[in-house]
Amino acid sequence: MKNLKSITLGEGNTPLIRLFNIEKLLNWQGEIWAKAECQNPTGSFKDRGSVSEVKEALKQKKMGVICASTGNMAASLAAYTAKANLKCLVVVPKNTPSGKLKQASVCGAELIEADGNYDFCVTRAKEIAEKENLLLCGDYELRRTSQRSLGNELAEAKIKFDAFITPVGNGTLGCAIIEGFVGKGKSPKFIGVQGQGSDPIYQAWKHKSEITQINNPVTIASAMKVGDPLDGKLTLDWIKKTNGQMISVSDKEIIDAQGLLAILEGTYVETSAASTLAALTVNNINTKLNVVLILTGSGLKENN
Repeated sequence: MKNLKSITLGEGNTPLIRLFNIEKLLNWQGEIWAKAECQNPTGSFKDRGSVSEVKEALKQKKMGVICASTGNMAASLAAYTAKANLKCLVVVPKNTPSGKLKQASVCGAELIEADGNYDFCVTRAKEIAEKENLLLCGDYELRRTSQRSLGNELAEAKIKFDAFITPVGNGTLGCAIIEGFVGKGKSPKFIGVQGQGSDPIYQAWKHKSEITQINNPVTIASAMKVGDPLDGKLTLDWIKKTNGQMISVSDKEIIDAQGLLAILEGTYVETSAASTLAALTVNNINTKLNVVLILTGSGLKENN
């Protein structure tokens, strides 16, 4: 069997960058930091989970892996399966940004376009995995466990902060981050962001109700376009435990924030990552807090 240690591409240990110019623009009284997950090998935080899933596929002697993806996971798994000499199938919704799909296809992934949204693709991927000798990958427990490394890094960082702000699709990343703090002292506030039109967790938090599925989620941030979030309930539980909050932002607020990060800080991120800054601009967060924005992916991935 292939040496499992040889599967790594250098993921993790991404930099923390102080956003001084954004602080000045927003008259922020605390500190604003960015965890630059866009600097992972394939340009997104997904690499933290992909390396573990591909290792698991090798351990189980699978022919390869399969997942549903709106782009980032597809690119990430394709790179790590290429390194491991495994097959990679990805079920993607039609009209997924071509920049993300090209990255996956260049690394040898077989792309299966589905005439439905992300939630439909998840079901289709499960069906194919059962028929073939493939490991079903995605925002499941193994990936969440692996992504705790991001929380570990923040817990061990030499900065003091009160909250982290992360995009929320399935909710897996935010939960993984906070789980990385368990046993390492006081946990920060978990602040999640969703795009208006694709914000079932926000709506449940706002109305103190159960999560209601959105059948046709709509947001410019394709990575957050999830109507039936896998870790939705867990997200709400952690937000409550950490005295955090959910925020919903518009497409315009996301695009404006994306521009500000590029123009003022020289950091070009994808729309879902930009939603974290958009959350600061809607005046729902205490400006005295020291916050860390989780910049989940590079803006280059959404170029057509």
